[in-house]
Amino acid sequence: MSGRDTGGPAFPRPSSKNDDIYVESQQGMSLRDWFAGMALQGLIACPTVRPSMKNEEYANISYGLADAMIAEREKER
Repeated sequence: MSGRDTGGPAFPRPSSKNDDIYVESQQGMSLRDWFAGMALQGLIACPTVRPSMKNEEYANISYGLADAMIAEREKER
């Protein structure tokens, strides 16, 4: 992926150790992917969305909404 702002990790998990079992840290998915997935769910669930839309159109709209959410989020910081 290019220099696009992904919003950082959505569900990071720090490393931990319990009873001599070490669990590596994980970054999780990007916030951009999480936002896009949530937008996609809404698009698919909406009865007014055209069933003839191609998968690429759903993806473009979903990631476009995710990018807009990240941009708006950055304004508030």
